[in-house]
Amino acid sequence: MTRNLLKYLIFLPLLLPAPLSAQRPHRGRKPDVIQSEAPVSYDSLAVRRNELTARENRLKTRLDEARDLFASGHSPAGTALADNIVELEQQLFQVRTQLAQLTEQMTLMEREQGFSLPPLPEAEIRTDNGRKMLVRNGYFADNLPAEDYRQLLAAQESETEAVELIGRLQANYRQLTILLPVYHAALKGPQADSLYTRILALAAENDRLAAAAGQVWGTVFDTKVYAYNYLLDKTGQRDILTLQEKQMNNMLLLETEIEGEYMYEEVARYALQKLLISGYESRIADRAGLVEAADSLNSLLPPTSHIGDYFLPLLDTRERMFYDFADAQIVRPAKYTNTNQIPQVEVFPRGSVYRILLGAYTRPQSITVFRNVYPLSQEMKADRKYYYYAGGYATYDEAAAATARLKRQGFRNPLVVAWHEGTYDDAPDPHRAAPAATGNEKTRYRVEIGGAGESLSRVVREVIATQAAGKEVSRISDPTTGTPLFIVGAFSNKALAESLIQDLGSVEPGLTLRIVAVQ
Repeated sequence: MTRNLLKYLIFLPLLLPAPLSAQRPHRGRKPDVIQSEAPVSYDSLAVRRNELTARENRLKTRLDEARDLFASGHSPAGTALADNIVELEQQLFQVRTQLAQLTEQMTLMEREQGFSLPPLPEAEIRTDNGRKMLVRNGYFADNLPAEDYRQLLAAQESETEAVELIGRLQANYRQLTILLPVYHAALKGPQADSLYTRILALAAENDRLAAAAGQVWGTVFDTKVYAYNYLLDKTGQRDILTLQEKQMNNMLLLETEIEGEYMYEEVARYALQKLLISGYESRIADRAGLVEAADSLNSLLPPTSHIGDYFLPLLDTRERMFYDFADAQIVRPAKYTNTNQIPQVEVFPRGSVYRILLGAYTRPQSITVFRNVYPLSQEMKADRKYYYYAGGYATYDEAAAATARLKRQGFRNPLVVAWHEGTYDDAPDPHRAAPAATGNEKTRYRVEIGGAGESLSRVVREVIATQAAGKEVSRISDPTTGTPLFIVGAFSNKALAESLIQDLGSVEPGLTLRIVAVQ
């Protein structure tokens, strides 16, 4: 079989659901609502405890970073940052309370049923990536062409580089989530400018890190998929190939879901593709009888076990518009003098600002012409005339009311003008509204699961974690029956929702499953 044919074999769509026995459990989903329900087994309690421990560590890291920023004295919005610290402390307290309750419950079960507490996974295992356990052995060396095996070894080493790049990006992203609320609460001035300089630097670095990680990981992924498919085809493992083809088709559907939805698509794509590669590696190790490798993989907590850490919500890192809204008033003494000239009008690239045009002149005017009105601004336009404006308003009505007042105070013909998205409008519409919907909004879909009882079974959660990675799971009450109803989604691709229903029905036929269209 040729290399190109093997490489694209995985893109063939298959209709048969993946056998449950061939699916590797991925317990890194974060269906908080579901998992807050009373667990039905000791094993599920252990899974939840590990997830809460990891969340505790992440919250503690964010809290330490926020405290360091506050202590540095570089925050111009100390109140906002203090509120952020309090919120993080509350979240950390809640997680630790849940951990204490969970530990107490597990201890009780141990006494009553004779269970032994499994150890928490060590931190270094999470970043192992299975480097030592799979590809460096005679099985791969014997079954792959020498050049392909050399490339596979190089790809395995490069995977560590991709993980490190993404780790740096995630650390920067956490800094951005701390800095942005402080920046948006800051007053205009050098302190806000300093904050925005740091935000811009972090955002620019993350753009570079995302591109670099995407390039490195893309090579790793392509190399591994080709090598594993070649090996499986050569050794006649058609059942694993068939399963992986279906998983690849599902992953491609998931990749269409993340476009434009997250801050760094390269990072979200890594998480989805890493899940696929982990499945390949576990099945190959088991099938080839690589006992040590299989044990290592089965005990490995993959980097994507907390997949939500890779689906980073969008952040608005654009510069704030410090609009100079101020009512035009006659003040004494005069604010403007020969040494304090009327400033240039500030044009904002976003939003709308209304001002009052006092006049347009062929030459600069004396300050006394404007009768002590404050604030004023001025500019020379392309027609070579000098335009003078008073005040700054958020709405047309506010500007119109001030215009009427200036008329009563003796100004001949003040007019309301505006800037919309940085463009001058000399006759703004008093009834201007927000842009209407385009009509191109996507229909989205969600999967509703009924008949599961108080909580989803472990096998159902495993299918969701694999087939709908990154999707939110929530629990509501059925409005008709009052029984628990679980929601997965939303999906922008109906085929992906249909695929999930097919797989859920194959592992637990008693469920009531349906797809609901939502706007």
